Amino acid sequence: MNFNSMPVKISDVSFDMEGQSVSVEGKITDIYQTSGPLVFRIYDGSEIRAVIFNPVEGFHSLKIGDFVRFYGVLSIRRENVELQISKFERLNETELKVVMKNIENMFLDKIKRDAPDFLVSSDIYKKMEAQFLLAMTSIKKAVLQERMIIIRHHNDCDGITAGISLEKAISSYADKEKKKDCKIFRKPCTAPYYDLEDSLKDIDLYFSFSKKKPLLIIADNGSTDSDLQGILRAKVYDFEIGVIDHHPPTKTDNGEYLIDKYVSFHINPHIYSGDSNLCTGMLAYEVSRMIDSEIDSYGIHIPALAGVGDKSKGIEMDQYLEISPFKREELERIKLALDHESYYVGRFGIKNYIEDIMMIGDRDRGNLIIDHVSEEIDKKRISQWNLIKKYLDIKNLAEDFDLISIELDKLIFRGEFPSPGRTLGFIHNKYIWNNEINEDERAIISLGMAEDYLVIRATNKAKVIGFDLNDIIKQLKDVYLEEVQGGGHPGAGTIRFVPILKDEVRKVTLEYIGKVVKKNQKEK
Repeated sequence: MNFNSMPVKISDVSFDMEGQSVSVEGKITDIYQTSGPLVFRIYDGSEIRAVIFNPVEGFHSLKIGDFVRFYGVLSIRRENVELQISKFERLNETELKVVMKNIENMFLDKIKRDAPDFLVSSDIYKKMEAQFLLAMTSIKKAVLQERMIIIRHHNDCDGITAGISLEKAISSYADKEKKKDCKIFRKPCTAPYYDLEDSLKDIDLYFSFSKKKPLLIIADNGSTDSDLQGILRAKVYDFEIGVIDHHPPTKTDNGEYLIDKYVSFHINPHIYSGDSNLCTGMLAYEVSRMIDSEIDSYGIHIPALAGVGDKSKGIEMDQYLEISPFKREELERIKLALDHESYYVGRFGIKNYIEDIMMIGDRDRGNLIIDHVSEEIDKKRISQWNLIKKYLDIKNLAEDFDLISIELDKLIFRGEFPSPGRTLGFIHNKYIWNNEINEDERAIISLGMAEDYLVIRATNKAKVIGFDLNDIIKQLKDVYLEEVQGGGHPGAGTIRFVPILKDEVRKVTLEYIGKVVKKNQKEK
């Protein structure tokens, strides 16, 4: 069909072409009706607004995602060039493949890795490099397409540092590319996994702010069966999803990773013979540097901060600490303040406030907040320990193997800092510090029991000899599929259950620990 119009690429359209009859072809990225014309946005690697004032019925059959050729006359409106459409036609299969290939090539020309190398030397990073590049490509492509990007993360030091790194780098890249319609939302997860509430709120965001396919990035969550239902709901609405996590990923019965068929990228060191010492804040920071390397100018300490928050060890952690302008003791204070304030900030996500604490905003204000928090926490811990130590049940199960138990919910206020997990972590660490214990040489397992949850912490030695709380959860879920939830790292996490199962969960947990003790004694 020939409408005597000159075919042009959208990137070649200019103000001096006003009044010319042209045709453009590409993908429809948006459609909306104004009080005047019906408006389309069409994309071929660049985008133009195309309008028609009295559309015939065929125009109303067009949908976002369709590939078309618009014919019309170029005009200028509010200092922008737009196309006043006269006719359209759908592309045939051959034309469609050519346009899609051209769009993909234009993306590849624009999408380059900003930081040429990883910040630290790591064999695991080298194994994972393809996934890092896949993540960078998906994110940059979403920015260039001006799609909505949602960053969901665990609400602790590791998760927050991951989320903030991604948000800062993506926002900077969007600004440089002048993609002002790329909306970026960062929100902490409700639970220590991507749950249904998170997913439904993200779907609502999509309805409210975007008609284009959103990109959802789940950080420090996302790899396990606990995340699956939230991910499935988002996929119903065609979300593109990527996961950056360091928790042990769930496998299917045939050995595949459960979430892989639903996501565009899945960065997790466990998949590449690594472990949780490469925490999410480190992984996300490396992705962020690929997107915008300027983050190093103000946030180069972030991976070390994340590692301190998750008690990471290893050659990568040592290198990050060496690079960081803040010493470990300073990072510990930042981490404590970040955990404390984020607990009360919750899902509000006060951006500048959190960035000040992380020392990537106003450092004077950040230091004041850290001082206030440190003073308050010191008082709380002294008082808390004086009470808690009276109710600790400490048993020596074998040589170099101790079990610490406490009825945790009877010693804390609900909804106040420190949370059950942080309280048990404090108890666990306090026992280690007071007794000058080497975590690599003595197995210590701490159990914090409550009416409907069990918090667990274990030393490195306990993990080395076979303890893994995820084994306990699997054993319980084999019997109580829906009544038991939870997960975490092998030596740190929470089991949630309906209250009627409290005694059963305690029994199964103690029996499991007993088997670990016996197995270790036999091997000696």
